[in-house]
Amino acid sequence: MNRLDALKYFVVAAETLSFRATAERFSVSPQVITRVMNELESELGEQLFKRNTRSIRLSDFGEQWLPKAEQFLQQEQALFGALKVNDNELSGVVRITAPPSAYSDWVLKQLLIALTPYPDIRIDWRTGFDVLKTVEDQIDIGVRITQSPEDNWIAKKIRMLNEPIVASPKLIERVGQPENIADLVARFPLGSLLNSKTNRPWAWYVNDELIPIYQADVVTDDTKALLQAVLAGRIFAQLPHMDCQHYFETGELVKVFPYSESQKWAYYLYRPRQTITAKRVLLVYALLEQIYLSHRVA
Repeated sequence: MNRLDALKYFVVAAETLSFRATAERFSVSPQVITRVMNELESELGEQLFKRNTRSIRLSDFGEQWLPKAEQFLQQEQALFGALKVNDNELSGVVRITAPPSAYSDWVLKQLLIALTPYPDIRIDWRTGFDVLKTVEDQIDIGVRITQSPEDNWIAKKIRMLNEPIVASPKLIERVGQPENIADLVARFPLGSLLNSKTNRPWAWYVNDELIPIYQADVVTDDTKALLQAVLAGRIFAQLPHMDCQHYFETGELVKVFPYSESQKWAYYLYRPRQTITAKRVLLVYALLEQIYLSHRVA
């Protein structure tokens, strides 16, 4: 038994309470985790986990031993963290969650290009507005649109998000220019993203005011689909500036109220704060940070 590996397996298993999730993080089989934990318990002469066929939890001894194991691993990482990692640590799956958008699609393309020298790193890329959880959904890295990061994140603010109300010139030519936001919502065809929890359109935030959307001509849970509906000349919609910038430049889209301000949100790149983070996750996180920060979309 490699004692250092056994400590790493134990700390992650204590965090996830799942031998399967632990195995996936280290790209080994669950049987390996089970065997190593059994060997570690035999060497210690104490049971670390109480487990049955459905679940595991830390024993009283495991609870007391965990802080010592974490402290040892932190000291080991500080001592050896700067040394070159071996190829085995740069293989396996990295699970990433990001909001659906043309911007996210572009970032994925750049990431895969940057990972060309690391063919053994596999990417599980999930897009959606539902918040995926670190343990339950086994997320290694995330991009979240929010006003502030969570306490358990190691996070980097990528950019501020601006969401103007946009339309195609041909739609405005056909139906006219709304006088203000109230006039737009009352008389003009609208599109909105779907709030999956309420099964109703999300409200708009404009000039620090919440604008309910009671009825929309196009409702979707995909910003890319909403953008296409606007480009088709069907609706007015509130969309991220970064998804629309190209179409502003070509004249296919215009800002309907250029001096209004939407709610200010921030794009955060984050990874969960953990005692042990796989080297492949650290590499992918660093590449994503570089991509986001060096290729900002206005």
